[in-house]
Amino acid sequence: MPILGLISEYNPFHNGHLYHFNTSSDLTQAEYSICVLSGNFMQRGEPAVIDKWSRTLMALKAGIDLVIELPVIYCAQSAEIFAYGSISILNSLGIVDSICFGSESGDIDSLKHIASILNAEPPKYREYLKEEISKGISFASARARAVRRYAEYEGMALGKCTNDISGCNCLETVLKSPNNILGLEYIKWIMRLKSTIVPYTIKRVQSGYNDESLNKDFASAWALRRAIKDKDYKSIDKHMPHFAANILKSCLSGGRGPVFLEDFTNAMLCNLRRMSTYEISSLPDVSEGLENRIKKAAIDCFDIEQLITNIKSKRYAESRIRRILINSLLGIRKSDIELYKTIGPQYIRVLGFSDKGRNLLSEIKKKCSLPIITNVADYKKYNNKYLSKMIEMDILSTDIYVTAYSKPELKKGGYDFYTKPVMI
Repeated sequence: MPILGLISEYNPFHNGHLYHFNTSSDLTQAEYSICVLSGNFMQRGEPAVIDKWSRTLMALKAGIDLVIELPVIYCAQSAEIFAYGSISILNSLGIVDSICFGSESGDIDSLKHIASILNAEPPKYREYLKEEISKGISFASARARAVRRYAEYEGMALGKCTNDISGCNCLETVLKSPNNILGLEYIKWIMRLKSTIVPYTIKRVQSGYNDESLNKDFASAWALRRAIKDKDYKSIDKHMPHFAANILKSCLSGGRGPVFLEDFTNAMLCNLRRMSTYEISSLPDVSEGLENRIKKAAIDCFDIEQLITNIKSKRYAESRIRRILINSLLGIRKSDIELYKTIGPQYIRVLGFSDKGRNLLSEIKKKCSLPIITNVADYKKYNNKYLSKMIEMDILSTDIYVTAYSKPELKKGGYDFYTKPVMI
């Protein structure tokens, strides 16, 4: 029974996601599907517009069989850490045959070729990367230039570039496009973990990640979140499957969203003003004196938009700053990232499943060495301090997330303990 793995955020689930799922299933000839889903905070440094259980229900209604939560320690991190956590979970299940991700490139052979360089990190590539980083540009730009220079040095042909590598701009474009970057990391970690999972990719159609247009068949999740903020229900109905739009509207009418980064303005400013520069320097992605810039901005600014504007620079992209802010809110430190990148995910947290998903869980229990957690309270029985710390971060992240709900009575904590997996 071919089993497809998916890695997603569904923030929120829209027509493009449905197209991707259906096309991925056809391409891989999968009979079953498993999605690793980000919880309540996203990779590019923002909260989910609605909670993880509601987005799980959207995924199940779309036809996905089993939804597993990506622990929050891996969620609001660099593409490398996000991909490591996601691929590690899918690989640990012992039953996933393939993954399929969207990319701007749509060329799996080219992405595999580039990923092989990133995985091997040859000395000459590392030398070029160090030189490019020293120029004060962002890591994504530095890496793109380093791979380009290494390809030229080796006389390698990447993608459709067959001769003059130095005269072609497509390589750097591939390396700086957000979904390509994630895809490269997925492939790299499949290689590094020596996984048998086979990667596939589907070219993104019509809308890029940051596309603002709502005048296309497939709007970006970013454009939809803006429509949600503007209460543009006509666009929501047009660009989301009927079942997903209804779930979203139910959340909004019930006071469980929408949630945006600015809803945590006071909490973030309080945290950053309280923290010393040394404490700020312990946050993931903070380096080279950025803590001083963050501290000053936290004192000078009064809203999130201004805070981000005052911190970001040519070297530090907005998404990186947003991730730093999320990590400051959740209390995640560099040492936490280093620990869980070394030892890996400690459990499989089930968010929801269909009838077919029950069969998958039975197979996973036979082949997976990690604990399968459906009732969060059970985590204590494993007597594993690393598991406890990881899942307690998930619990805390939900308790912080719900403080942004509009109805006061919904702001109470403990949702992870009394919310059961979604079943359809």
